[in-house]
Amino acid sequence: MMMTRLYSGLMTLGLVLVLCVQSTDALAATDWSELSAKQQELLAPLKNDWNSMTNAQQERWLKVGRKYESEPAERQAIMRERVSTWSELSPREKAAARENYKALKEKRQGERNSSWNSYQSLDPKQRDEFKGKSNKPSLN
Repeated sequence: MMMTRLYSGLMTLGLVLVLCVQSTDALAATDWSELSAKQQELLAPLKNDWNSMTNAQQERWLKVGRKYESEPAERQAIMRERVSTWSELSPREKAAARENYKALKEKRQGERNSSWNSYQSLDPKQRDEFKGKSNKPSLN
């Protein structure tokens, strides 16, 4: 009986903690009206979905919005187009895009590791030659 009460008490405490965390998360959500004019301009295609986004999703988009504000006009146009395209994707297409991005990111990491390992296998003289080549300014 004592164990049942203890277990019940712990379960209740756990439930209360979960509800508190969820309440805090809901309170931390950013209202659309709090976004700057530039952020609203960029994220306009997402306006109807904004309130249904999790705090983490909103924060990711706000991060993009903050970057947008300091970008040149040409880059801003590209960013607006990409947000618009993203907003038109179905949930299934968005999930596929996330998986593709993740796979590409992991592949790039593997390539970086491979390049680093190749560099590490060079003898000191070859490393110095390589460093000399990479420090020369690009003509591009």
